[in-house]
Amino acid sequence: MKMKNIPDTFRARIEEKGMTIKATAEKAGLTQQALSAMLGYRQKITATAFVGLCAVLDLKPDDFIEQED
Repeated sequence: MKMKNIPDTFRARIEEKGMTIKATAEKAGLTQQALSAMLGYRQKITATAFVGLCAVLDLKPDDFIEQED
């Protein structure tokens, strides 16, 4: 089982939903600066942030697992 890149998956989903970093951060209970740092690999994504972002972006933990052929 291989994991997808978490920041890249979040970033792609934000774009898919037509959201901004600021709006996504606010809905997830984060600051824009914190979310930008997480997506830019300057700050680790905490479990709380992961759960909040998944809820806002309609993602499940399974969405981060690459499907094997």
